[in-house]
Parts: sequence; C-alpha cells; structure tokens
Amino acid sequence: MRKFLMKAISILSISSLVFIISLPTIAMQPTNHGFQGSKTNCTYSIEIETTCAQSAETTDHVSVRFSDLKGDLIIVKHLNNPKLLYAPKGGSKRGRHGGFGRCAIDVFHASGPCMSSRVCSLYMKKFGTDDWRPGWVKVLHQQDGSQEKPVSYVFYFRTFIPENVWYGFDYCHSKGGFVPHIVSFED
Repeated sequence: MRKFLMKAISILSISSLVFIISLPTIAMQPTNHGFQGSKTNCTYSIEIETTCAQSAETTDHVSVRFSDLKGDLIIVKHLNNPKLLYAPKGGSKRGRHGGFGRCAIDVFHASGPCMSSRVCSLYMKKFGTDDWRPGWVKVLHQQDGSQEKPVSYVFYFRTFIPENVWYGFDYCHSKGGFVPHIVSFED
C-alpha cells in the first residue's frame, strides 16, 4: 500500500510540473494593475454634476479614482481648477476650491495611463463635513484630435457621499448589482 501511495504522489507531482511548464508564458506574467503597464499617457475629462438638493454643494476636498476592466487605474487625489460647464441662471454657490456648486456641472482634468477598455469602475472620496450630493459622473477622452467622447458609463450617485471613504461603483466585476458601495483602498 505504501509503495502504491508513493507512486501515486510521484505521478501527481510529475503531472503537475508538466502542466505548469506547458502554460503559456504570458499567463505567468504579472497583470497590469495601475500605472505600470501603459507606456503612454492620456488626458481625461471628468464631468461631475452636483444635484439641486438643498445644501448639495460642497467646499470639501474631493478625490476620484477610476479604472477599466484590465485594471488600468487613475487616481486624482484632489479635484481642483474646474471648468464650469453649466450653472443655473443667477449663478451658483461655489466652493473655495471651485466647483461642486448646487445644480452645476463641472469638468476636471486628469492624466494617466491610456485605458485599454471602457472605464467601468469609479469611486469618489470627500474630506470634510459638508453634505455633498453629486448627481452623476462620467469620464471623457479625446483621441486623435477629434471631439471628446465618453469612455465610461454614466455613474449615477444621487446620494450624499460619506466622509473619508471611497464610495462608488464597480461595474467591471459586477454581476448586475449596480448599487453604489463603500470600499477601502490603500491610497
């Protein structure tokens, strides 16, 4: 019995070794998570709508992170210097960093690795105590001198963002549960 067991273990070990050696080399390469894989940088526009709810605007510091299905990741630790795309007639209360006024749509710019596929994950984090309530967020990109085109889903928040945690959506790995959720990432 012992000889049979030793022989079975040897055959299993050899079979496992042959299987591992026969795997394509590419399968054993590390996957691209973040900035390491892309040698070219792209510039993206991030459009953010703040809802018209009472006290929806904020002067808080806001960060955003977004990625594609292949794990290409861009993190903007401080959204500032916005371009106002829309504000209601009569103006909008503006935060000290600019942007995020009630009923307004602002655009921010970010650069990082060129995404390999559609942006399908987006999270935001705010630092401060305001009750900021974004409506939606989308990411756009200009390719080859053409007009900017959306390269993401439209991420509908329509709720107050909690403080100091990443809050958002991951459609990349979702199986239909497209509800916003809180996650913990190392910054």
